[in-house]
Amino acid sequence: MNYENRNETLDEGEEEMNTMQQGQPQQNDENFVYEICQLFDKDNDEHIYVKDFLDLIKALGIGINDEIKVILNDFLEKTKEEDKISFEEFFGLYDLLNQHRKPKEEEEQELLQAFSFFDGKNRGFIGTSYFKKVITRLGDKISEEDFNNLIQQVIMDNTNKKFDYRDLIQIILGLKK
Repeated sequence: MNYENRNETLDEGEEEMNTMQQGQPQQNDENFVYEICQLFDKDNDEHIYVKDFLDLIKALGIGINDEIKVILNDFLEKTKEEDKISFEEFFGLYDLLNQHRKPKEEEEQELLQAFSFFDGKNRGFIGTSYFKKVITRLGDKISEEDFNNLIQQVIMDNTNKKFDYRDLIQIILGLKK
């Protein structure tokens, strides 16, 4: 089985939303990666099920481009969904994926373009309830708590319940904390 079969939704314009959903800064900090891996370690044995692998990649803020698809296909073709990989094995793969990331400026432009699609008046703000509907309709898994934590990190217009998506993009790309 390959990447496209396991995550078919990306090929229909949702790749931009996949990148948008990633609420973690892109960094190569081992502690950060370890903490995220622990969230996906269902058996507390420092192993991750392959079936959770793509969600883990998204959580770490890795956008899926063509080069990364090739790497993921190679990995996924050698595994079964019920297989597990150790954190140590994943760290090696994570480093490889990081080497094939797009430059942050390119990712920033793509994210701005994706968000501006939902900003009809091009003011830099999107309604929080509208954004949540978009995310959940695209099938991204995000809890109410995670969504609220993400939105609380950005500048809000509390009167109209809107947030500045330019701030969110800076957080996603690790340019702002």
